[in-house]
Amino acid sequence: MSSLGGAPAGRDAGAAGTGRASIGDGLPSDPLAYKSYNIPQNADSAPRNALEHSQWQRIRVERDYSMGTSRQFVVKVPEQLVGKIDEQRFKKFVRRINTMLAEAEGATLRNVLEGCLAFATLYMSTLVLKSHFKKTVEKISAFVYSENETFFRPAGFLVIDPKQTAYMFIEIVPL
Repeated sequence: MSSLGGAPAGRDAGAAGTGRASIGDGLPSDPLAYKSYNIPQNADSAPRNALEHSQWQRIRVERDYSMGTSRQFVVKVPEQLVGKIDEQRFKKFVRRINTMLAEAEGATLRNVLEGCLAFATLYMSTLVLKSHFKKTVEKISAFVYSENETFFRPAGFLVIDPKQTAYMFIEIVPL
């Protein structure tokens, strides 16, 4: 207990009793830091766990807001990857994700009809039918997985599925 009473030492009053760590606990406030990315660790490697590894070695490809708020990523190779991977293939990878996201969010007749059907059935149709957006998100996940296996992992990197970051950025972790 702290000297003021109420909250245990090291926790703020808002986090007391909730089981959530506050910044005063010395734990990182980044919610992505707690994800397990199955990063292999050697006995001699500097990071002791995936948390440390992902905190210090993250490479991010940020969103590109030049075309408004549509979900797309900057098609530029991060400095940390220059010379370590095939730059043209990396750009092709990002462009493909951008194309898939544009397809998923586009105002197509199919997307409009899916929205109307969902509204007309009080969204009960979404329990039975998978939306075009969800199908495309699954395609993106499968694409990222296949590129990890064929391109990134052999080069010593791992791309985290952008769905885990709500498509705010593409995260790349060195292995």
